[in-house]
Amino acid sequence: MMKNTFRATVYFNGDIYQFITMSQGILNYAEPEAAQQVLVSTAIDAELGAALRLALSKSKRVTTAEFQEIFKSGLVQKISKERDAAIMQRYGYKTRKSLLRKMACCWITADDEKIEIKPTHHKNIDGYSGISNDGPEIIFVAANISDEQLGVALREGFSRCTSAVA
Repeated sequence: MMKNTFRATVYFNGDIYQFITMSQGILNYAEPEAAQQVLVSTAIDAELGAALRLALSKSKRVTTAEFQEIFKSGLVQKISKERDAAIMQRYGYKTRKSLLRKMACCWITADDEKIEIKPTHHKNIDGYSGISNDGPEIIFVAANISDEQLGVALREGFSRCTSAVA
């Protein structure tokens, strides 16, 4: 029997944290029914952990047919553009490049027992790749740790991200 897994992607550019629920079909995609959460850099660890848990809780698994319908609708792409535009307006970024230039990214996967925080390499302005599949930069924590401990682990994940973007 396959375990239920939940996914989220969290971004941080030094100014804001952006929490995006990811659902699973043929590919992972930003869940259109889950609102993004944005926290400023001064957020405390417990707030980061709580926001991550909420993002994970909205993750879904869809059938191939459901995924194809969602993907063909263009909704995921439309919401992504709207999300970037809203953040740019609210936080004063003049261009998408200025928003994304220092953006680090952690891919989060959770099940009922553990949460995996996978730092990424920022390879181009809006592209990320995993640093490794099973390297020492990946953080594993128990699913039942406190929100504060989860926030600390997420911050540590961001400290392990790398970037080729200047």
